[in-house]
Order: sequence, then C-alpha cells, then structure tokens
Amino acid sequence: MKKQIDIWYLVIMIALGTVFFACEKNTSLKVVNQTSGKITSVSLVGYDFNSLSISTGQSQTFSLDNGMPGGYENINVSVTCSFTYYNRWINNTFNFNKGGTTTITLSGEHPYITLY
Repeated sequence: MKKQIDIWYLVIMIALGTVFFACEKNTSLKVVNQTSGKITSVSLVGYDFNSLSISTGQSQTFSLDNGMPGGYENINVSVTCSFTYYNRWINNTFNFNKGGTTTITLSGEHPYITLY
C-alpha cells in the first residue's frame, strides 16, 4: 500500500511540474519611441530586429522566445533611429525581467537622445 501511494505521489508531482513549466511566460522586450524619428532596428545578444518602423508615440513588443543567451542582467541593447537627414545609434545596458516584459524608451531630440 505504501509503495502504491509513493507512485501516485510521484505521478502527481511530475504532472504538476509539467503544467508549471508549460505555463511559464516568455521574456519580452517592449520598445517605446518618444523621439521625432522612426526606430528602424533593435539589437541585443541573440536577437536582431531589423526593417522596423516604430513611429513617434508608438511602441512594439518583441517576444524573446529563444531565451536570453547573455543572461538577464547587464544586457546591451542597441537601437537605430532614423531622422530626416541622418540615422542615430543609441546603446544602453538593461536588466531584463525573466518571464516578464522589460520596457525601454527612446526619448529626446538631437543631440540629446537617450535610451532608458
């Protein structure tokens, strides 16, 4: 009888573990544009999002389905913003929320554009 209870306990634990890991959310990155230009690319370790057109006041969320090969802390993110006569590349380091959404914002006007 004791062996049968142990087996059922093991089966239940495996089932609960499977449900828990199947429901785990993917990490995502939300990029917000508060400049007069358009965001045309976003890059971080393991990901390059190109050919974008995130206009002033808009945002876009990217699912990071392949995990975070560089970990979740101190991740360098590069954003390219296209203005009428030039492109601007801005970099900053961020800590990501595992299983959640990390929001970064590009704001300001030339030459004082910041990424936070």
